[in-house]
Amino acid sequence: MGTIKTQAIVLRYADYRENDRMLTLLSPVYGRIDAIARGCKRPKSPLLAASEWFAQGEYVLYVSGGHVTVTSCLLQESFYPIRQDYERLENATYLLSLCEASAQPGQASLGLFKLITRSLLRLAYKDLDPRAVTSAFLLFTCALEGYLPVLDRCVRCQKPMPAQPRYAFDIEGGGLVCPSCQRMEDRLLHLTERNVAWIRDVLKEGVEMTEMPPDDAPLHLLMDYTEAKLECHPPAGKMIR
Repeated sequence: MGTIKTQAIVLRYADYRENDRMLTLLSPVYGRIDAIARGCKRPKSPLLAASEWFAQGEYVLYVSGGHVTVTSCLLQESFYPIRQDYERLENATYLLSLCEASAQPGQASLGLFKLITRSLLRLAYKDLDPRAVTSAFLLFTCALEGYLPVLDRCVRCQKPMPAQPRYAFDIEGGGLVCPSCQRMEDRLLHLTERNVAWIRDVLKEGVEMTEMPPDDAPLHLLMDYTEAKLECHPPAGKMIR
């Protein structure tokens, strides 16, 4: 393929040999890319900052024989404030892990790229609860993957969901289950009325515009649901449960 130029975010890196790193990049055009950044660990390397977690910029890559090498990068954002707050760092690292599980090599990921960029900007520069940002990211990731939770009707009988103070949620089915369709052997998770209202409001208004308090974000349920649909269980998720 020769040389390509693409916007990308570093999702993960692994040290390789003395001065190199293997990078996992997310590109809006090429999806997930595994690339080597040679010599990037040297103190004066122009690739040093571009080979860190969260680095975002315009990467120039050389592709040959199935191997990808980073030749240069115009770094545009490092999201540095995330590194100064442990809770935000935990949440951001978890989001990167989910991106890695969701994105596929050679498959355009524009929606996911925009979502992770906006989420990292919120974690770095906005006065928003990190758990609410993560919850919104999970919700919209599920939407991108075609797994938007069904909240307006029962996923089993398809009848409109009656208002109630507590709802049962079927992870495998992908939505709420009415009382009539619940069975003794079911292992259902539960949402409160305010949890459901939070999801609906964020889908309509966005996490920055919702008036629902962050404590109403059903983080653990959305984590379980997203991980089940993506078939992944990132270790970073254990830190924020």
